[in-house]
Amino acid sequence: MKVSGLDLKKVVLKAVDEYNRFRSPEAKAKLIKIRGKEIILDFEGSFCRTCGVYDYFEDFVYELKKIMDINLKIKNFEEYKPEIFRVKYVIVNP
Repeated sequence: MKVSGLDLKKVVLKAVDEYNRFRSPEAKAKLIKIRGKEIILDFEGSFCRTCGVYDYFEDFVYELKKIMDINLKIKNFEEYKPEIFRVKYVIVNP
């Protein structure tokens, strides 16, 4: 699926809003950058430690998938600051 950069940003921001509506205050996503096939988000919060922080990152993939049929996977992540994780996703072809 080919999507323009502007359309992708709009869809990602909508997914971020939906994500935050259901997961805040434990986790809150913020779009940092879209670069080619990469989407970079920051996740901030106390997170539910029993769930595993990685699960919160995967949940964003499902939120985006609900809005647009797009395959996204986690490329990498790091704790950017205390309780703030920077996650890089990559759009993959089906």
